[in-house]
This record gives sequence, C-alpha cells and structure tokens, in this order.
Amino acid sequence: MMACVTLRTERLVLRTPLEEDYPAIAAFMRSARTTFIGGPVEAEFDVWRGFLGTIGHWGLRGYGFFTVLRDSVPVGRVGLVNHIMWDEPELGWHLFEGHEGQGYATEAAIAARDWALRAHGLGRLISYIHPDNVASQRVAERLGASVERDSTLLGHPVQVWRHPEVPT
Repeated sequence: MMACVTLRTERLVLRTPLEEDYPAIAAFMRSARTTFIGGPVEAEFDVWRGFLGTIGHWGLRGYGFFTVLRDSVPVGRVGLVNHIMWDEPELGWHLFEGHEGQGYATEAAIAARDWALRAHGLGRLISYIHPDNVASQRVAERLGASVERDSTLLGHPVQVWRHPEVPT
C-alpha cells in the first residue's frame, strides 16, 4: 500500500503522486529538461511505465518523489529514490518548464530531506548530478552539499554530491 504523505512549506505543497499528475509529468518526461536524467522519453508506454515506477517506489520503500505544487499547479517533482542499482538513497529534484529560477527546488528539497530524516532515519543523503548540469549543482550547493567523488550511473558520468547532516 502506498503511503499518503503531504508536506507544506511557506509556498509549496509536496504530496505523494496521484494519477491526475500524469499529464504534467508526461510533458516533463518528453521534454529536453530530462536530458541529464535519461530522457527525453518518447513512447507513451515508457512514460506511463516511468510514472507507475514512481508510484511503485512509494509502495516498496515508503518514500519516493513528491509532486510539488504551487497554488495547486504542479511545478516539479522532488524527493528520494533508491533503485536497486543506487549506492544509497538519493535526494533529487526536477522542475517543470517555466518554474525554474524561483527557489522551488531548494525549498522543496529541504522539506523532503528533513522529512526523510524524521520519517525514515535517512541522514546524509547523496545526489547524483551530471557534471554538465550546472543548474542542479547550484541547487545542491544551496542545500549545503559538496562533491564527494566522480562516478558512473547507468553508463553516464555523474558527480556524487553529499548532503550535510540535518539537525534534528
């Protein structure tokens, strides 16, 4: 059974994904914005399977990517992922077209990171970031993370960014 979690920040609501989120997530998955995370994805079935995988991750692990809303409008996804080929749980963020540059990724990532510690005991998380993804690197820096090492993930170069200890 999938957990139903809702987090609130000053401007945002983070909640577990719902089927009504599919159009916004599908548009994102088909866009060039997914270049650094394995996209774009063209085939409808592959987009749908990816969406279901997000929901399944919640069911299996009890955490995953939240849908991030501003005034009830989906602006991105932020949360935790720990696929079987990951070294450890990752804190990740994706903003949808037109919602970048407003601090949403940082604000939502802080909420998700703090929740991960309180709800699951997940402390110093990592973020896998492509070396060319400067925007994501800036978010990691604002979160207090720093590059721990270079690595490869799913055949692509990544930097492993380590997040600081979250005060309890």
